[in-house]
Amino acid sequence: MSGPERPGTIPARVLGERAMRKLAENATPGSLQETARLLRTGELSPRQVLDDCHRRATQANAALNCYVTIGAVQALEQALEQALSRTRTRTPDDRPLLWGIPTSVKDLTPTEGMRTTFASRAFAEHVPPHDAPVVGRMKAAGTVVFAKTSTSEFGILPVTEPELNGICRNPWDHTLSAGGSSGGAAASVAAGVTAVAHGSDGAGSLRIPASCCGVFAVMPGPGRLPATPRPTLGAGAQDGVVSRTVADAIYWLTALGALDLDEVALAVSEDPWPAVDHRVVMTNVPPVDCEVDPACTAAAVAAADLLAGAGCRVEEVSPDWSADAVLDDLMLVRSTVPVAYGDPRPELLDATTRAGLELAGRTSALDLHRAIARLGAYTQRASRLLAEGDVLLTPTVARPSVPHGWVTSPAHPADVFRRAAHFAPFAAFANLAGLCAVSLPLGAAGAAGAPGAPGVGGPVPVGVQLMARPRDLAGLLGLALRLERLAPWADRVPPVWVG
Repeated sequence: MSGPERPGTIPARVLGERAMRKLAENATPGSLQETARLLRTGELSPRQVLDDCHRRATQANAALNCYVTIGAVQALEQALEQALSRTRTRTPDDRPLLWGIPTSVKDLTPTEGMRTTFASRAFAEHVPPHDAPVVGRMKAAGTVVFAKTSTSEFGILPVTEPELNGICRNPWDHTLSAGGSSGGAAASVAAGVTAVAHGSDGAGSLRIPASCCGVFAVMPGPGRLPATPRPTLGAGAQDGVVSRTVADAIYWLTALGALDLDEVALAVSEDPWPAVDHRVVMTNVPPVDCEVDPACTAAAVAAADLLAGAGCRVEEVSPDWSADAVLDDLMLVRSTVPVAYGDPRPELLDATTRAGLELAGRTSALDLHRAIARLGAYTQRASRLLAEGDVLLTPTVARPSVPHGWVTSPAHPADVFRRAAHFAPFAAFANLAGLCAVSLPLGAAGAAGAPGAPGVGGPVPVGVQLMARPRDLAGLLGLALRLERLAPWADRVPPVWVG
């Protein structure tokens, strides 16, 4: 008769499977994992889940304008039938992890047969003939795409207020931005429409709105998910997820093949970031010369203190990462993004996008190439800044949020871009350096609006960012789980809540 298994003799894959069970056992009501379990056991039907999701989305959209397109009921029924038919013969335990789960997709990401506008009047009625690769992966994992979430035009700005689709409002305070460019995804999850939502991140576009809206976000790092063809700088924009809990983000990433079971086992282990050969390095000094709100620095310091108290080796640093010299170069290169979308007529672009493109048009090819070369040199330096076994901890943003129109009000595109950089100076570094990163809603700041108005007043969320090399994603998520246990946030809901 064999004795009990010793931890060191259990195969890593078995540990991973046990880790997934552990995540599921600790699922909370309304979470992605709980909904997936109820679908698997038959306690909920896919039609019930889709109908409830459609109702919540319609209700939230009336208050927040977080969706560009919500599928018509008949079209969604057809999409659901197609999704279920692919796995109808399988037993419940053999179905994909996201079987029957309704999901939204950011409006920058093509979805077959569903309007995708890129938040631009040039594509107001655009209906893609094919899915982006990541959408194909989501559908293969069992999801049903029911809606497209709002974004800034071509995802250029860190706020979500395009002229075509209008302002996406923050569920905590309607006078403040939901962030961007994945503002609709973050606002919809914060309001309780879905437990997770797809987004993408080219310079903080997942993490910035996650901070503004009080949810968790993961940019998993290059190569984790199939790339959607987009204009690139550094490692380029990456698909990722916003969620109410860390565990749901891990579940979503595992379902899409971005994490393997061995990595899940590490993430949920007791010591995912052992102090003997790993550090957490913290800084509140941004790579751009700007002020950082005390609420943002306080959130980062509090997170560092929590991790130190939990046994992590935490050190404060002043990294050599100043990006002021290349800020105008970054603005110039990002101003050319519309060209990659077919170079639409200038009169069909938002005023800010048009002004940036006109500025780029007056720049010589030689000067543009010089800007690209300087950015390339900065990217190379940035990629060497974070050592193996290090996590960099910073505020996610320098301001908890900004009023609508604050970023885009200057007439000159360089001033617009500088305001964007002063709002969120910490985020783009991870993209340029090719890192993985998360944002956790660990802080709060006083609201700018008048108390008592609908969706206005009370504390607004403040995010803390963790960055690491892509191979360390599992350890990074393990640290996020630890912080969530030490300072839980899932029970905090905004004034606009439909869950």
